[in-house]
Amino acid sequence: MLEVKENKPEKEIPPLTAKNILTDIYNGIFALLNNSATNSFAVLITVCLSSIACKIIISKVKYTEIDFSTYMQQIQMVNDGALDYSIIGGDTGPIVYPAGYVQIYQGLHWLTGGGEDLEIAQFAFGYLFTFTVFLSGIVYATSAAPPWTIYLLLASKRLYSIYVLRLFNDCFTTAGVIAVVMLLQQAANWSGVLSDSMMFLLCAAAADLYSMALSVKMNALLYLPAFAYIVYFLLGEQLHKLVAVLLVIPAVQVMVGWHFLLPMFWDEEACRLRNNYLKNAFDFSRQFMYKWTVNWRFVPEDVFLSKEFSTLLLVGHISVLCIFLLTRFASPKLTGKSISALFKDAFLRPFAATRSKQNKIVNPTTGPRTILLIFSVTNLIGILFARSLHYQFLSWYCWLLPFLLHAAGFNVFFGSAIFLAHEWCWNVFPSTENSSKLLILILSIILVATWNNSSFWFQDNESQAQKPKAPKLD
Repeated sequence: MLEVKENKPEKEIPPLTAKNILTDIYNGIFALLNNSATNSFAVLITVCLSSIACKIIISKVKYTEIDFSTYMQQIQMVNDGALDYSIIGGDTGPIVYPAGYVQIYQGLHWLTGGGEDLEIAQFAFGYLFTFTVFLSGIVYATSAAPPWTIYLLLASKRLYSIYVLRLFNDCFTTAGVIAVVMLLQQAANWSGVLSDSMMFLLCAAAADLYSMALSVKMNALLYLPAFAYIVYFLLGEQLHKLVAVLLVIPAVQVMVGWHFLLPMFWDEEACRLRNNYLKNAFDFSRQFMYKWTVNWRFVPEDVFLSKEFSTLLLVGHISVLCIFLLTRFASPKLTGKSISALFKDAFLRPFAATRSKQNKIVNPTTGPRTILLIFSVTNLIGILFARSLHYQFLSWYCWLLPFLLHAAGFNVFFGSAIFLAHEWCWNVFPSTENSSKLLILILSIILVATWNNSSFWFQDNESQAQKPKAPKLD
């Protein structure tokens, strides 16, 4: 006997009214700004728009010469056989960057015919800008950041200028560091299925990439505490493995700088050339000119140049970093164990895998976001206490700033307003006392608000997975 199935009533379609149409548009816009489920679309849009914007700027805005011709002069001297860093220079000064910079700009020297074809160089930097947008978008999407933070990657006029109108070498270091973050995020994301050997190789590859970024410009050192701390947990809290990974960094520096380090020669001339390279490429005592500073303009020049001010900033840098380490980075809510237990396991059991199963840094759900957060905060602390920020130094942290605005607990409206105020500080030329005061204030507010937003640091996996809901329209 055949059973007769009851016909279920079809779901009623909402009537086509102006209110319903406006509600759908509102919900759509809200999702495109706040729902991380739309991040793939946001990344695609920003990558396309960044490529278009760079091409328009190159074709419509006049190129401004600052350092690129000097870079080309320095590279020409190297190509002619110069090995002595004390004599390699150009119109705006001597060479002060490691050998990775030399290798990259040798490529640009070849592409542009010795720097004559500037348009090719501009397009190369335009592609680098778009590639960095792509990397940043992946890093943000992996961290489940809201889409509005991804759109803000395109909102800095100064950043476009640094890339396609100034051709600064800082841009290559930034791309390398963001790629390192992406690699470590993937290590955390796949930590449940990767073998110990594969995890070690992945961390070693990240160290290789990090060292190459460092070989272009030393500002990558600001990320070193975050890199070492995160890798330690990815390797199961095995100190000997961390040391092995960290040794990759100087090893890569030797390979990249082989031409200038002359490690196979130890005669007097070789030692002199090696010392000149190390002294000039890694000069920690280098002082930047007061007239170009963006951040401490309100400080009198004699104070700015004093050793006491430098020491004060260094103490502030270390102190704030320690505060974050003790109260956020190494919190039992993140690591799954007390700080004292962390130290005991590190130094008393260096060869044992002691990582807690409750560790949120090495977790497919919370790990990628926490890794980006630790990297971003560590770098921002260094930026805040840097004695001098030149205009091109914006590229050191601007790519991570939208995420930090989200981490500080700001919504799309307040976060965008802070971003635009920050952008104004970087577009005042020359900087003024007011613009530098506002910049320091903004960076301090972001840092304090990020520290204070404890729920963002320690929220459970379930709460992270929850999607924001659009408020109902009355």
